[in-house]
Amino acid sequence: MRLSIRQNGDERINYNQVTINGWRAAGLYGFTIVLKGTSSACPVPVLISSIRINLTLADPSLPLLKSLPASSPLVKCQNYHNDNQQLAFEFCLTKEQINALEEHRKFGDLVLKFDLSAIVSSKEEAFETYDIETATIPREKWLSALNQSGFRQTLLFEVPVPFEVDRLDLNTLYAKAQEFIEIGHYKDAVMQCRHIIEHAEKARNDSKHSKEANRKAQDRTTRQEMSANERMLSLREQIKNICQLGAHGSESFTRSQSKTVLGITMALLAEPTVGFFNDEPKQR
Repeated sequence: MRLSIRQNGDERINYNQVTINGWRAAGLYGFTIVLKGTSSACPVPVLISSIRINLTLADPSLPLLKSLPASSPLVKCQNYHNDNQQLAFEFCLTKEQINALEEHRKFGDLVLKFDLSAIVSSKEEAFETYDIETATIPREKWLSALNQSGFRQTLLFEVPVPFEVDRLDLNTLYAKAQEFIEIGHYKDAVMQCRHIIEHAEKARNDSKHSKEANRKAQDRTTRQEMSANERMLSLREQIKNICQLGAHGSESFTRSQSKTVLGITMALLAEPTVGFFNDEPKQR
């Protein structure tokens, strides 16, 4: 990346690095983008003001944020070289905006287009300057910023965990499935959902009942006689069959499909009355 602020064609500051960090905001997700670079020695002191950037998704080009002001209102360039010029831009994104970013990013790095504008003044002269450059934020750095902003801690559902199930193990499985989605390993996320279902049905001891309910659902006569409990068990078995494609075969999954499978898995396990056919839940 090489994003410049110029005066009459002469480069005054060159920003060649970009970093991003996350922070928590009420109801939103906060981020700080920092541009780092160097400034050249100026024969006459130069004052740079009204520094703003537009952020745009690259390929395809879609606007994200417009006219975002720098946290430093003024930057001075003196008659000496400075290797530590920094500009910070703070902003908040909604969940919908982040989801749009993730759909755009898929499993790779986050690529953004920076449109930098500023006013450069020296003595009694003032000039507007513009520059556009594309910058790549590595996937690991972006996921770390998402984590810092609190986005990764967002829970889809409150899931009542059975007494017999190790809560820590189940939470670990959920977190792993969400992580697979974030890094673009959608098939692995679907396979992880199968592990979640198997983990719960082992504790509930209802695997054979879900298979029997699924068989009854295939026949119109027996299906009409099925209870709500049996229909939920059949639905869970169907989801487990979908998850089987994550472990075997050449089937691929999209991000939205893997999120759907995870959401349905969590919703089904949030129903605590399904299962426990042989024993009542043990009290602690």
